[in-house]
Amino acid sequence: MAYQPDYPFPRLEDGQTLEVADGVHWIRMPLPFALDHINLWLLADGDGWTVIDTGYNSAATRDIWKQVLDGIAGGGAPARVICSHFHPDHMGLAGWFAAEFGASLWMTYSEWLQAHLARSRQLTHDFKRWDEFFVENGASAQNTDGFRTFLSRLDEPWYSIPQTVRRIRDGEDILIGDHTWRVITGGGHTHEHASLWCAGRDILISGDQILPRITSNISLWYTEPEGDPLGDYLESFAKFGAISDRTLVLPSHGYPFRGVHGRIGELRDHHEARLETALAVCAEPRTADEVIPFLFDRDIGPDDYSFAIGETLAHLNRLVSAGRLERRRSADGLIRYRRP
Repeated sequence: MAYQPDYPFPRLEDGQTLEVADGVHWIRMPLPFALDHINLWLLADGDGWTVIDTGYNSAATRDIWKQVLDGIAGGGAPARVICSHFHPDHMGLAGWFAAEFGASLWMTYSEWLQAHLARSRQLTHDFKRWDEFFVENGASAQNTDGFRTFLSRLDEPWYSIPQTVRRIRDGEDILIGDHTWRVITGGGHTHEHASLWCAGRDILISGDQILPRITSNISLWYTEPEGDPLGDYLESFAKFGAISDRTLVLPSHGYPFRGVHGRIGELRDHHEARLETALAVCAEPRTADEVIPFLFDRDIGPDDYSFAIGETLAHLNRLVSAGRLERRRSADGLIRYRRP
């Protein structure tokens, strides 16, 4: 029988909140991207509050947070922010929470470092080097120009980040109120993404690692051209094996749902189908750019191009790691993939 997720709650509009379990509040926040929203979580924590992910660093998000805290927390100040990973929609306001409320930041150490690098736009976020990486994988000037135009529209600083962090680790138990939450880290979407599982309450805050309707972007980065992020992502699913299908999953995008193992099965099948398509396409040498139209059934615009080529490269490198494709630089300087 086909997987049928259970969605127990209605859609929220931007700025709305809903208590999905005792002391666990769902907050929907707007985003200035094609993916136009993020789900954030406010948890009762004894006499205070813990925030799970912060939202994007924008005036609109800050204003909504003030209204939410006045309404739900009675003006109370959150003492702690736990961020699942470094992307700006998830931790863009961590520094604001620290400055405004004195909240400490908890997250995995490598994700905290990545956020600082992203804010500096150096090393892992050198966009000139991103351009060069796209070009050597077949990107046209139109696509790289479009990528730069997309970035230039993001006027506000992406991040406000504290200079200190309380490091969390895979398998660590964190007490929030009277309940213990287990940290589950996973790679692929980012290097050390953290989900939180409360076995006693049958609740999983999955972040971007498991989403109910869309697939998390799994991209190859120019800093690790021979990496295998898709392999890391698929391997991470084993860590969720002890979670029951009755568990309420609280994802960062879409709706809370039940049926985590059915969804993991769907995600595995989705990526396996893409891998088989990429393998067939590369019967003759192909750049990643040439493979994109075979993996995506929609037009890819400038806002989507970096995600599309990054995800295409992740699938191609998964096949290289499995010995099913070869990756070679041609005489024209372009990197091409082909079956051995």
